[in-house]
Order: sequence, then C-alpha cells, then structure tokens
Amino acid sequence: MSENNNSEGKFLFGFFIGGLIGALIIFFLGTKEGKKTGKLIESRGKDLLEDLEERLDELQEKGKELVAQGEQMKEKVLESFDEKKEEMTDAAAEKNDIALAHIQEMQQQGAETTATLRKRFKNTPKRR
Repeated sequence: MSENNNSEGKFLFGFFIGGLIGALIIFFLGTKEGKKTGKLIESRGKDLLEDLEERLDELQEKGKELVAQGEQMKEKVLESFDEKKEEMTDAAAEKNDIALAHIQEMQQQGAETTATLRKRFKNTPKRR
C-alpha cells in the first residue's frame, strides 16, 4: 500500500512540475508580457556575460602585470645575489693573499734563522 502511495506521489509531483513548465512556456511564448520578460532576461544575460568577459580581461591583464613584477623582483634578487657573491669572493681572495704573504714572511724568517744558526754552530765540534 505504501508503494502505491509513493507511486501516486511521484506521479502528482511530476504532473505538477510538467504543468508548471508548460505554464512558463505559454507565458514566455504566448503572451506579450512573457515575450517582454524573455527579452529582458536575454538582455540582462548578455550584459552579465559582457561584464564577466570584461572582468576576465582585467584579471588577465592584472595577472600579466603581476608576472612582470615577479620577473623584475627575481632579476633584482639575482643581481643582489651576484653582487654579494662577488664581494664575498673578493674578501676571501684578499684574506687568502694576506695569509699567503704571512706564510711567506714566516718562511723567510725561518730561512734566516736557520742560516744564522748554521753560522753559529758551524765551527762547534761534533759529539761522538
């Protein structure tokens, strides 16, 4: 019995929806007021579509601008990075040169000290 009521409910719902759709079609196609309303809806739909297209174009332009700004920022960062790299390389090379000069100075002092010691101990007898 509940299956029968359910079938009747579905039928009545479908019948109501069909009648409603039929009434809307008759209204839009059969009456002057419906034709005016249809044209108004069509006009507003076209306006809305044009507005959406304009906004889409604006968003695309804004996106292109943002990409260009991002590229500029990337270039600035890379330039800054290269400058810092050069500064650090130059500073490291300078410190390396200073260290090498210090090592050479120490080697020279060592050679001089060795020569002095050899002269001093040249005539001393060797132990056996």
